Amino acid sequence: MASAPQPPQALYESLWWAFTLLLAALVLAPIYTQLPGFPFLVPNLVYIVVAITLTRYLFLLRISWLRDLLTLQGLLSLALVPLIFWMVENFNAFVIFFDEEGPDVLIRQFAPGEGEVLNNYLRAEYRFFGVWAIVAAVLMPFRLIYNGWSRYLKVRANRSR
Repeated sequence: MASAPQPPQALYESLWWAFTLLLAALVLAPIYTQLPGFPFLVPNLVYIVVAITLTRYLFLLRISWLRDLLTLQGLLSLALVPLIFWMVENFNAFVIFFDEEGPDVLIRQFAPGEGEVLNNYLRAEYRFFGVWAIVAAVLMPFRLIYNGWSRYLKVRANRSR
Protein backbone atom coordinates (compact mmCIF):
# COMPACT_ATOMS: atom_id res chain seq x y z
CA MET A 1 0.00 0.00 0.00
CA ALA A 2 1.45 3.36 -0.99
CA SER A 3 1.74 6.06 1.62
CA ALA A 4 0.19 9.46 1.15
CA PRO A 5 2.53 12.08 -0.31
CA GLN A 6 4.14 14.31 2.31
CA PRO A 7 3.77 18.10 2.01
CA PRO A 8 7.10 19.76 1.26
CA GLN A 9 9.23 21.19 4.08
CA ALA A 10 8.99 24.62 2.42
CA LEU A 11 5.23 24.62 2.99
CA TYR A 12 5.66 23.93 6.71
CA GLU A 13 8.37 26.54 7.01
CA SER A 14 6.23 29.12 5.18
CA LEU A 15 3.27 28.40 7.42
CA TRP A 16 5.41 28.82 10.54
CA TRP A 17 6.80 32.12 9.26
CA ALA A 18 3.29 33.33 8.40
CA PHE A 19 2.11 32.38 11.90
CA THR A 20 5.11 34.14 13.47
CA LEU A 21 4.62 37.36 11.52
CA LEU A 22 0.86 37.34 12.11
CA LEU A 23 1.38 36.88 15.85
CA ALA A 24 3.99 39.67 15.86
CA ALA A 25 1.57 41.98 14.05
CA LEU A 26 -1.22 41.18 16.51
CA VAL A 27 1.00 41.70 19.55
CA LEU A 28 2.51 44.94 18.25
CA ALA A 29 -0.71 46.43 16.84
CA PRO A 30 -1.84 48.10 20.10
CA ILE A 31 1.59 49.64 20.59
CA TYR A 32 2.01 50.78 16.99
CA THR A 33 -1.48 52.27 16.72
CA GLN A 34 -1.32 54.10 20.05
CA LEU A 35 2.40 54.94 20.17
CA PRO A 36 3.74 55.14 16.61
CA GLY A 37 6.92 56.78 17.89
CA PHE A 38 7.74 53.97 20.33
CA PRO A 39 11.56 53.86 20.28
CA PHE A 40 11.81 50.10 20.90
CA LEU A 41 9.45 48.82 18.21
CA VAL A 42 12.13 47.13 16.07
CA PRO A 43 13.78 45.31 19.01
CA ASN A 44 10.31 44.26 20.13
CA LEU A 45 9.58 42.78 16.70
CA VAL A 46 12.94 40.99 16.72
CA TYR A 47 12.20 39.56 20.18
CA ILE A 48 8.88 38.11 19.04
CA VAL A 49 10.30 36.59 15.85
CA VAL A 50 13.41 35.21 17.57
CA ALA A 51 11.45 33.80 20.51
CA ILE A 52 8.97 31.89 18.36
CA THR A 53 11.43 30.77 15.70
CA LEU A 54 14.18 29.57 18.03
CA THR A 55 11.71 27.87 20.36
CA ARG A 56 10.29 26.06 17.36
CA TYR A 57 13.76 24.86 16.38
CA LEU A 58 14.58 23.92 19.97
CA PHE A 59 11.69 21.49 20.09
CA LEU A 60 11.16 20.56 16.44
CA LEU A 61 14.73 20.49 15.09
CA ARG A 62 14.50 16.73 14.55
CA ILE A 63 11.79 17.23 11.91
CA SER A 64 12.94 20.55 10.44
CA TRP A 65 14.86 21.29 7.26
CA LEU A 66 17.83 22.39 9.39
CA ARG A 67 18.35 18.93 10.93
CA ASP A 68 21.06 17.63 8.59
CA LEU A 69 22.71 20.94 7.67
CA LEU A 70 25.47 20.82 10.27
CA THR A 71 27.60 23.56 8.71
CA LEU A 72 24.64 25.92 8.70
CA GLN A 73 23.92 24.97 12.32
CA GLY A 74 27.49 25.90 13.25
CA LEU A 75 27.18 29.24 11.47
CA LEU A 76 23.84 29.85 13.19
CA SER A 77 25.42 29.13 16.56
CA LEU A 78 28.13 31.70 15.85
CA ALA A 79 25.60 34.25 14.58
CA LEU A 80 23.56 33.91 17.76
CA VAL A 81 26.37 35.34 19.90
CA PRO A 82 26.14 38.93 18.58
CA LEU A 83 22.34 38.61 18.44
CA ILE A 84 22.25 37.72 22.13
CA PHE A 85 24.42 40.74 22.98
CA TRP A 86 22.23 43.01 20.84
CA MET A 87 19.05 41.74 22.48
CA VAL A 88 20.45 42.14 26.01
CA GLU A 89 21.69 45.64 25.13
CA ASN A 90 18.24 46.68 23.87
CA PHE A 91 16.51 45.10 26.84
CA ASN A 92 18.81 47.07 29.14
CA ALA A 93 18.17 50.25 27.12
CA PHE A 94 14.42 49.72 27.57
CA VAL A 95 14.79 49.47 31.35
CA ILE A 96 17.15 52.47 31.52
CA PHE A 97 14.81 54.53 29.31
CA PHE A 98 12.00 54.20 31.84
CA ASP A 99 14.34 54.69 34.79
CA GLU A 100 15.69 57.96 33.40
CA GLU A 101 12.56 59.37 31.72
CA GLY A 102 10.00 58.25 34.28
CA PRO A 103 7.46 55.46 34.22
CA ASP A 104 4.82 57.50 32.38
CA VAL A 105 7.01 59.06 29.70
CA LEU A 106 5.16 57.46 26.79
CA ILE A 107 1.60 57.75 28.11
CA ARG A 108 1.36 61.34 29.31
CA GLN A 109 -0.99 62.31 26.45
CA PHE A 110 -3.55 59.60 27.29
CA ALA A 111 -6.38 59.64 29.79
CA PRO A 112 -5.22 58.17 33.15
CA GLY A 113 -7.05 54.83 32.84
CA GLU A 114 -6.23 54.26 29.18
CA GLY A 115 -2.59 55.24 29.62
CA GLU A 116 -2.11 52.92 32.57
CA VAL A 117 -3.51 49.93 30.66
CA LEU A 118 -1.25 50.65 27.69
CA ASN A 119 1.76 51.15 29.94
CA ASN A 120 1.16 47.84 31.74
CA TYR A 121 0.69 46.02 28.42
CA LEU A 122 3.81 47.60 26.95
CA ARG A 123 6.05 46.69 29.86
CA ALA A 124 4.70 43.15 30.32
CA GLU A 125 4.79 42.31 26.61
CA TYR A 126 8.28 43.70 26.04
CA ARG A 127 9.72 41.91 29.05
CA PHE A 128 7.93 38.63 28.27
CA PHE A 129 9.14 38.36 24.68
CA GLY A 130 12.53 39.90 25.49
CA VAL A 131 13.37 37.38 28.19
CA TRP A 132 11.89 34.52 26.14
CA ALA A 133 14.00 35.44 23.09
CA ILE A 134 17.20 35.83 25.09
CA VAL A 135 16.73 32.49 26.87
CA ALA A 136 15.89 30.71 23.60
CA ALA A 137 18.94 32.24 21.91
CA VAL A 138 21.21 31.15 24.77
CA LEU A 139 19.85 27.57 24.69
CA MET A 140 19.87 27.18 20.91
CA PRO A 141 23.64 26.60 20.40
CA PHE A 142 23.54 23.79 22.95
CA ARG A 143 20.62 22.20 21.11
CA LEU A 144 22.51 22.47 17.83
CA ILE A 145 25.63 20.91 19.38
CA TYR A 146 23.52 18.06 20.73
CA ASN A 147 21.97 17.56 17.29
CA GLY A 148 25.39 17.54 15.62
CA TRP A 149 26.74 15.06 18.13
CA SER A 150 23.77 12.72 17.72
CA ARG A 151 24.15 12.89 13.91
CA TYR A 152 27.83 12.06 14.27
CA LEU A 153 27.10 9.05 16.49
CA LYS A 154 24.43 7.84 14.09
CA VAL A 155 26.83 8.00 11.12
CA ARG A 156 29.58 6.32 13.13
CA ALA A 157 27.24 3.50 14.18
CA ASN A 158 26.15 2.94 10.58
CA ARG A 159 29.78 2.71 9.39
CA SER A 160 30.69 0.08 11.97
CA ARG A 161 27.99 -2.32 10.77
